[in-house]
Amino acid sequence: MDDPRSKLLGPGTLVALILGAALVVSMGVFSRGLTSVFRISHQDHRITVTGSATKRIRSDFIVWECTTRAQEITLAAAYKKLATDAPVVTQFLHDQGVADADVTVHSVEVTELHPQVRCQKPGGQEDVEEKTDTVSGYIAEQTIEVKSADVTKIDKASHDVTTLIDRGIYIRSQAPVYVYTKLADLKIHMLADASKDARQRAEQIAQNTRSRLGSLVSARMGVIQVNPEFSTEVSGEGNNDKTSLDKDVLAIVTTSFDVE
Repeated sequence: MDDPRSKLLGPGTLVALILGAALVVSMGVFSRGLTSVFRISHQDHRITVTGSATKRIRSDFIVWECTTRAQEITLAAAYKKLATDAPVVTQFLHDQGVADADVTVHSVEVTELHPQVRCQKPGGQEDVEEKTDTVSGYIAEQTIEVKSADVTKIDKASHDVTTLIDRGIYIRSQAPVYVYTKLADLKIHMLADASKDARQRAEQIAQNTRSRLGSLVSARMGVIQVNPEFSTEVSGEGNNDKTSLDKDVLAIVTTSFDVE
């Protein structure tokens, strides 16, 4: 028996209803797809910036060494000459105002001197010079080390000590080592300043793009760079200059922020 409703709905009407239902379902799926895509894209809306902070510091500790030397034919003569010259060096430091507690006199080191002779090699090889077993003399050396927080005074002494050469004393002055002992505390403040700089940069970018800066997502602190003044050298392991009295400290922080 025929269904009366089939007479009311012709073939064309049924096709239209089926297509309409399919369209509604597909639009729903498509709508959910759009929502998912928007959320994923929204989560990727971030600003990544690098902030930095620099500060000029002056070393507050110094380590300096100088060496006096005596060269004589006999070991006894070398020791005797050194025993005369070394006290002159320590007296010079005392006259410069260097505290005795800051001065360390190291033990004497002795080197034997051996004459060299030219040896002929067979087969046309180039002649070489070799040391003989004969001792032709001795060198006695003594190093005097100074460690002090009085950087200015020791720095001056390191330059003036060579005036002892005019008195017939052999003296070799090493380049001082300049240290900043409060670097650990300084790093904390420098990283804080670099983080503030990074946020200010991110806020400026967000304003320029008519966005609002959201919460901090990540922060990565770089190594601290301690360079001689006016130097901008960067190393992956971090620089820690000890050759200059005045230094420039650089701290870098890389941050990422959400954008709303």
